[in-house]
Amino acid sequence: MLNQRIEAARPIAKKINEVEKSLNLTMIQMGELMSSIAAARLAPGTRFSLTAGIDASEKLIAAAAQTARSYREVVEAHAHLAEDREDAGLRAVALGDVFECPPNQATAADEKSSPLRVVESA
Repeated sequence: MLNQRIEAARPIAKKINEVEKSLNLTMIQMGELMSSIAAARLAPGTRFSLTAGIDASEKLIAAAAQTARSYREVVEAHAHLAEDREDAGLRAVALGDVFECPPNQATAADEKSSPLRVVESA
């Protein structure tokens, strides 16, 4: 029964981390795109107007803000899944590769009060 729960949870752990990574990469790429637009305006000999790319940059800023909000929501969902994992008795089980999980409120408070923590074995 434990093995079945582990196998059911494994793809979820993998996917939530992939989603978080992809949102971070999206924010990086948006920043690079915005930087490229500004650099093009400054490039010698391009003759772009002073306002070239401004409308696009404003849209990219809005999209980046939405992406950051999406990232926050996914991280909060990840925290809920971490709580569910503990409720399912999978707290001490490693799900394949080591996946970073956001600390839940109780865990964060415990870690602040003591640098030591109990490690359970399966």
